[in-house]
Amino acid sequence: MLPLYTRFLTTSDYGKLDIIQTTISLLIPLITLQAVEAVFRYSIDMKERGNVSTVLVNGLLLCFVGMIVSLLLYPVFKKFEPFSSYVGFFYAIMFLSMTDSIMKQFVRGLGKTTVFVVSDLAYTVSVVSFNILFLIVVRLGLQGYFLSMVLAHLVSIVVLLAFGNVVENLGFRSFDRSFLKSMLIYSVPLIPNALMWWVMNVSDRYMLTYFIGFDATGIYSVSYKFPSLITLVNSIFFMAWQLSAMEQYGKDGYERFYRNVFGALSSLLLVSTSFVLVILKPLLMIFVAEAFYESWKYVPLLLVGTVFQAFSSFFGTNYTASKKTKGAFSTSVVGGIVNIGINFALIPIWGIQAAAFSTMAAYVAMWLMRVKDTQKFVKIEVDWRNLLLSLTVIGIQILGLYLIENTLIFLAFGSALILVLLFVQRKYIQQVYSFGMRLLSEIRSR
Repeated sequence: MLPLYTRFLTTSDYGKLDIIQTTISLLIPLITLQAVEAVFRYSIDMKERGNVSTVLVNGLLLCFVGMIVSLLLYPVFKKFEPFSSYVGFFYAIMFLSMTDSIMKQFVRGLGKTTVFVVSDLAYTVSVVSFNILFLIVVRLGLQGYFLSMVLAHLVSIVVLLAFGNVVENLGFRSFDRSFLKSMLIYSVPLIPNALMWWVMNVSDRYMLTYFIGFDATGIYSVSYKFPSLITLVNSIFFMAWQLSAMEQYGKDGYERFYRNVFGALSSLLLVSTSFVLVILKPLLMIFVAEAFYESWKYVPLLLVGTVFQAFSSFFGTNYTASKKTKGAFSTSVVGGIVNIGINFALIPIWGIQAAAFSTMAAYVAMWLMRVKDTQKFVKIEVDWRNLLLSLTVIGIQILGLYLIENTLIFLAFGSALILVLLFVQRKYIQQVYSFGMRLLSEIRSR
């Protein structure tokens, strides 16, 4: 959707849009006490006991209470831009997003993967369709974008209500105060962790807006879209991995299983990063308007940061699987401190690139802490030689991207380095290929 957004929204509009979305992503885990995480985790447990309605009702209750609490901040939001111009949309999107997320994680915890996927597809198709209508046809600008999000969330919620066994599990009699306490004991320690993730992911936007302005925030936000390609690869994998980790945790062979999966994941993400770097400039020429083209400069460091974000999430599953979530917070604090410190020190001097660098450094620090901390749960050996060689190849690729101005020459240079990286990662690529073939064979046999 970037070709649409960057041509029908200004850099300032895009910056305002990102600030609003960023604030919503901050408030939801705070005002709901991380109810989304608790609903997913306890839906898996309670499914076996046949009492899942308690999880859903308690989760939605936390959602509604959180929304009431957030209304206390209305006078504050009404005073400051960009919130004052879109305060109605701001609250509507936040409430619908919370409700949608609670229902999705409930359905996912029940193992209804098809419904979970269909609701996401319905949301995506709705966003695209309504954006085309409201941005291109009706020309409503930012209001059209926000209206698209409201309607898309409603479509997703309708799908979940119709096909996800949500309606039959609703009922005030299912409320359980003691069970709510158990959910909160699990979820509340995750709030600081979520806050630190927010600091590392999106606090850069506030600092860029403060030091430079909405235009810089808009350009940075566009540059963040391309690492989303890596995030997409990881998110598809991660949802399946999260379930597998919870099911396999504590069983014989878990360490070997964990090590092999991490090797395959790191190989997939590093090769994907290398490929995106090669096609980055031609991609931006096609996908963004000229005013946003300079965003390519900030993508390489964000790509590397996204890889280590995925690594951190991978190791973080041990906290969830063991229900010992305090370690998730302490390691996230380290990343948050690194991010904020670098931003304050370098954004006034280095500008947008400092925000990209701080994000990368924060995730590297966080991952290294989690590698060490999770050893108390499971002994995982990281293939450091393979990882460092791969990062060196990607580092050379990034230098080439900045130094080689001729696009064709860089395409040849970058493609040669992809081949080098494939050679370095050949062992894990073979594992991924073998797994894919086994999976394809199983699907065909069914």
